[in-house]
Amino acid sequence: MTDQPPHVPPPPGPGPAPGQPPYPPPYPYAPPFNTYAILSLVFAVMVFPPLGVYFGNRARDQIAQTGERGSELATAGIVVGWVFTIMYVVFILIWCAMAGTILSGSTG
Repeated sequence: MTDQPPHVPPPPGPGPAPGQPPYPPPYPYAPPFNTYAILSLVFAVMVFPPLGVYFGNRARDQIAQTGERGSELATAGIVVGWVFTIMYVVFILIWCAMAGTILSGSTG
């Protein structure tokens, strides 16, 4: 007999097994979200709605130039910003009318 070890094939490398189709190419990275689009929705809902409208319009302009994601966020920020702004204006008008009625002393 000989002193040679038995022949063992090398372990398979990083690739498909023999007889299998090759791996598909990796997915490309998605473009990032536009920061102004995120800020528009945050400001429209939680902080100051007119700034949400401003940031939403600014984001839509940037998205058209750069191709970033977030067009839906910008649109939502604009719509929610306008709705909340109108609600705040109506609330302030009602509050002023009630305050004027109370301060004028007329009880009706």
